[in-house]
Amino acid sequence: MAPPAPPSGPTITGQACPADSGVTVVVDYTSLNNSIVIACAAGPQASGFAALAAAGFSQTEVPTYAGAVCTINALPAQGFPFCWETGGYWGYYRSADRSAAWDYSPVGAAEGPLVEGSVEGWVWQADFSDNLPGVSILGLVKYTP
Repeated sequence: MAPPAPPSGPTITGQACPADSGVTVVVDYTSLNNSIVIACAAGPQASGFAALAAAGFSQTEVPTYAGAVCTINALPAQGFPFCWETGGYWGYYRSADRSAAWDYSPVGAAEGPLVEGSVEGWVWQADFSDNLPGVSILGLVKYTP
């Protein structure tokens, strides 16, 4: 019997904003469906939530904790309480430009503004892990038009 094939990396789709234009949004679903989606929110954004919506993502809040994200584009499909109490949570990362490494955001996604050229990342933290987005900020150049 052949050994099992090693898991492949996540499928990465979408495009980042051109440098110094818009807010690039990275949503890392790796632990949910082995994918990462990159999108562009045109122009500066009032908040992380505004950037997420402007980049084409929908989100729901945790019903017991206002301002915390439960699902992004209906994932995790289990919804609440899986999304906050039993299965994990959405980690939020932010950078004012593309020259830095990912850093866990010291402020929530309701805060802003986010200037053009900035980047935000959302990572499903399965089992309350502590993973960085699967695409480095410097690696976004590969996905920039």
